[in-house]
Amino acid sequence: MSHPPPSSPPGSPPRKHSPSAPPLAEDFADFEGDPTSINQIPSAQAHGMQPVSRASIPSISLPPGPPGQFASASPSLSHIGSPSPPQYGTNPGLPLAGLVAQAQHAHPGHPPGAPGAMNGGMTMTAMPGPPVAQVSGVIAQPTPYVSRSRIYAFVVDETGLPIELGSGRFAKAYLGEERWVESKTTLRRPVAIKALQRGVSAEDQMRFQMEKEILERVQGHPNIVELLGSGEGDSAGFVPPMIRDRVENDFMILELLDMSLEERLKGARQKRRRDDLLAVPLRERIFRVLEYVVPVATAVEFAHLVRDTCHRDIKPANILVKLPDPNLRGSQMKIKLADFNVGKVADPDLDVSMTRFQAVPGTLYFQSPEQETNTFELLVNCTQGSPEVEFFEDFYIDIYENDSFSLFNRNEMYSIAAADRARKKLLLNRPFAETSETNVRGRVVKSVGRPADIYSLGAVFYYLISGAYANPKNLFDAFRKFVEYEKRDENNSIAAYIEHEYRTIQNMRAPKAEGQGAPDLAPEDRFFSYKHYLDGNGELIDPMIMMIIAKAMIRNKPDSYCLSYDLRTTGISAMVHDLLSLYIAYGIDPSARIAYSNDGYQAPKKTGAMRRAFDRFFKR
Repeated sequence: MSHPPPSSPPGSPPRKHSPSAPPLAEDFADFEGDPTSINQIPSAQAHGMQPVSRASIPSISLPPGPPGQFASASPSLSHIGSPSPPQYGTNPGLPLAGLVAQAQHAHPGHPPGAPGAMNGGMTMTAMPGPPVAQVSGVIAQPTPYVSRSRIYAFVVDETGLPIELGSGRFAKAYLGEERWVESKTTLRRPVAIKALQRGVSAEDQMRFQMEKEILERVQGHPNIVELLGSGEGDSAGFVPPMIRDRVENDFMILELLDMSLEERLKGARQKRRRDDLLAVPLRERIFRVLEYVVPVATAVEFAHLVRDTCHRDIKPANILVKLPDPNLRGSQMKIKLADFNVGKVADPDLDVSMTRFQAVPGTLYFQSPEQETNTFELLVNCTQGSPEVEFFEDFYIDIYENDSFSLFNRNEMYSIAAADRARKKLLLNRPFAETSETNVRGRVVKSVGRPADIYSLGAVFYYLISGAYANPKNLFDAFRKFVEYEKRDENNSIAAYIEHEYRTIQNMRAPKAEGQGAPDLAPEDRFFSYKHYLDGNGELIDPMIMMIIAKAMIRNKPDSYCLSYDLRTTGISAMVHDLLSLYIAYGIDPSARIAYSNDGYQAPKKTGAMRRAFDRFFKR
């Protein structure tokens, strides 16, 4: 944001420009007398505030105010909305050149972003040290960075109680407000403050801290919820008094959206009109579902391939929706992926994941098979110095590379290189280093990474295309026999399997010959032997759509999107490609899908004469 240079005060002598001074000096001279210049550096001490760390937010503490206000107001906010903005800086009378020289005197030799230097974000650092006299005709070298301050606080109602937006296992979300301290227009906007609940376990506390780190890592995509700030407040006054016994002074500040996708489908948020997917024809439903699924798929692709991070808990409740403004023709619905509290970062120098603590949690309907049965036991023989482990029990979950093995009550963990179910042998990536054991209980922990996100995305797609009616676990149970089919032939592909299934369904649904007294439908059809291929209205799901769902939920086949043990898979890109191809298959250009989604737009009605007269009378 730029401002025109202010004119000289009345009565001041005209400015003289030295021909030998550099052009930069002339620019600074133009702004020298402006107390509200954005190039001046604000001082927290000048407004009675203490400097805060980069990860924290300035504390704000006063008795509760009227609704729609901050829960507390700092003395530094007294100027907000006033006609004459205050001066910033440690010395109000010191011109800009003196401020720059003073900053360099206080922080000599600090490169941008170094500790002690002024950096971006929410840091407000005072400039200690004696004032430096301005040398006539000499302008100090300007710093290559700027600092701008924003403050956040809870919004309370008329009783002083914060407005709660939602609650989870270990955190609560409240309505907050953001203010730009140095804005000439005192810009404000609502935000969501997610605070850690009191009394949670150490594991949940760690999960909250990891969510901060993972969410910060995946910033930069328009379909991932924006993190505005996080940390622990330096003062307990940041948390309103009425909830200090419920939440800790540990928080994340996120952009505010309207509701989750689950609430959108069920109409649970403030009794708003729900999106009834079963009330529209199947073709229209496909486009509505794609408007939900495609943004999430692109967000997952960005997290996998750019940030090397996986979500591991994709479900409608973790997909946030910002509804379009009905009065604006160009307003669009925004879809954001949120809640990375069970995510995992694949960084060789940084192990950030919940796998170190327990089995990877998830939601039953949408979690992958390796999450559903993440840990199981085996009866084993282990020989010291040998990489092979013999087991004696059968199991229906395959063991692959990247899974881990250990003995119960032992801390040593071994990564599995391969498994031979015929010989009942596990091959470890290093020899067994502990004492030999016979007939002991071993434990196998399945690896959960990118393939789990692809499975969950396919499950969400199936749930939505059925009209938020079907259970994805029932569909996977129907796939199980084919998943266990290991013969390498032309039938061992998802395309062949889906084609066979739909051909069988068509044979069952075909009417019988007349004159035989047979019913119109076969007895098998009456018992819904293929009900997992039907939506909530009893209509058969399109085979093209079911193909995408099956390629996501069935892994380890030649035409699957990924292998269940390939933690570095890039199959999400193929899934995004197929999802976008559905637009073309149904006759819509993907680049014009927004116009199609707004096809039902209706212009707002004009107010009548009585309403306009009423408004004029009461708005005087």
